[in-house]
Amino acid sequence: MSRTVVKALSRVVAHRTSRRGFLARSAFGATALAVAPVAFATRPISAQAAICLCADSSCGCGDLCCDGFSDFCCKLTGENLCPPNTVVAGWWKADGTGFCDVGDSPRPRYYLDCNHLCDDGCGCNWAGVCSSSCTTADCRCLEGCDSRSVDCTRFRYGQCNQDIACVGPIACRIVTCVPPWLWDGSCDETPATDNSTGFHDRPCLHDGFTDLAPNAYYVEAVEWAYKQGITTGYSSDIFGPQEPVLRWHAAAFLWRYQGEPEPLVSAHFKDIPGYWYAPAVNWMVEAGITTGTEDRLFEPDAPVTRGQAVTFLWRMRGRPTPELSAPPPFGGADYFPFDDVDVNAYYREAAHWAFQVGITRGVGEREFGGERNVDRAETVTFLHRYDMLSNDPNSAPDQDSADSDSEVPA
Repeated sequence: MSRTVVKALSRVVAHRTSRRGFLARSAFGATALAVAPVAFATRPISAQAAICLCADSSCGCGDLCCDGFSDFCCKLTGENLCPPNTVVAGWWKADGTGFCDVGDSPRPRYYLDCNHLCDDGCGCNWAGVCSSSCTTADCRCLEGCDSRSVDCTRFRYGQCNQDIACVGPIACRIVTCVPPWLWDGSCDETPATDNSTGFHDRPCLHDGFTDLAPNAYYVEAVEWAYKQGITTGYSSDIFGPQEPVLRWHAAAFLWRYQGEPEPLVSAHFKDIPGYWYAPAVNWMVEAGITTGTEDRLFEPDAPVTRGQAVTFLWRMRGRPTPELSAPPPFGGADYFPFDDVDVNAYYREAAHWAFQVGITRGVGEREFGGERNVDRAETVTFLHRYDMLSNDPNSAPDQDSADSDSEVPA
């Protein structure tokens, strides 16, 4: 089956409102053999059991194992990732679950199917799925009839890994709040929705943040910040990496990083008394990290820019002077790494220092992006790199080990 056909099928399935309904209609419209040919041909189960997609002849169509949906990878392997010898072959979303909401902003929950890879030389059916016998699949109910099946359902939405023309049955499902095309770069954005699956769940899906793409540049920094008590996220499941950082957020991050020191004065600004983060802001003033905006205002709900973020860190470090004697690309008497930072910009020296010590490489070729608002992923990444610098003053990366701008926009 060609990539073009797989892509076309993904568009067709995108119009289906329910995969379970699609499979059931396929079964009753043809035969049980059309949906579960291997199971029907090799196991002593009834046609009705095959039609209701049951992996175990002792289970009935009302049991969870027979509902046509695969169990979760985190329960099968302990990780919310595709197991070895499987690939993400498609995805769908469920709206209105609440699991992925950030504050009052509703976000969809995404489900990614991990399909088995087929052995070389295996044939493929019209939907781009090979026979289970051509894979390492072992169709079964994961934990009896009251759990869903693994390695059974032969189905492919088709938005991912379209260069792989034929895949086997679904081993298990990944669940995430990250859009699939950001989770796995092989996925496209062709939509498929099945809100009936929105509350399929397992406790293992709530073991850590569910909105971090597995290979994202910020994952290590977020995990570090969480373990250090610098952030707890929006909830136990949601970190919100692309959400903006407000000035009070930044104050809380830095204050917690320093061990929540008690400020000497409690009323530096007239727009923060009574808020829980007031000690953090007052400490920042006394530490020389901020002077506020104007007229004794801190403006806690204003977004933080990249220029402000590196300035906070630079001041917390003691306003060090960049090492002009350092060899290029990190120094040199006439060297400045960014073309978009004005010579009179308040953050110019801070940006130079942050580049030199490896806290940032900018957002593009010789571009710092100082007026751009910083997000939560960038902020904890800056702070994590600052911490590594503090623990090892000689840890600034050399040119070869430095993260590239295209990979790490922080």
